[in-house]
Amino acid sequence: MDIIFIADLIGTFAFSVTGIIGGIRHQIDIVGAFFLAFVTAMGGGIARDMVLGMPSSTFHNPWHTATVVFGVIFTYLFIDKIQKRYEVFICLDALGLSVFTVIGVKTAITLDVHFVGAILAGTLTAVGGGIIRDSLIGEIPLIFHREIYAASSLLGGMFFYTAFQWSLMPLSWNIFLSSIIIFSVRLWGRHKNINMPRFIR
Repeated sequence: MDIIFIADLIGTFAFSVTGIIGGIRHQIDIVGAFFLAFVTAMGGGIARDMVLGMPSSTFHNPWHTATVVFGVIFTYLFIDKIQKRYEVFICLDALGLSVFTVIGVKTAITLDVHFVGAILAGTLTAVGGGIIRDSLIGEIPLIFHREIYAASSLLGGMFFYTAFQWSLMPLSWNIFLSSIIIFSVRLWGRHKNINMPRFIR
């Protein structure tokens, strides 16, 4: 397994857990839990692949579905501990945001997508699943009204793209540092209660 694939599975697990937690207060059943986990973990990647016109690896690699199933079981077993420590949920969400941004940008680069397109592909990969999840449970997606969520993805995506195209460091270091940037900015924004400017007339 290469480092991108390992990062993909880590992000899939993290987002599958956050997908379930996001719907728990709506008293979802086991089928609903699996569906929310699936769309949160894979919705962004599927949307990215559709936009880029490429076959989705989601339906060609059983590891992704297996990881979602593991995430559902893990959440069922440890939900009480996770709910008592809400910061665990935030950290998992930030982790998924980080690695999926990097994967999205890297995927776009392999298809010779230009700078802006690659950054947008990374952000779509990272936030697309969360948008679908929030829409399904009847909530305004987080990126539209709170915190510097998508902004942290955009920032880390730009760093990854630049470092990759200019060969500034090995791929493994680039993935690690880009993910750390996104993860840190996401948590810093939440800790400081920093939000993007509102679009108010």
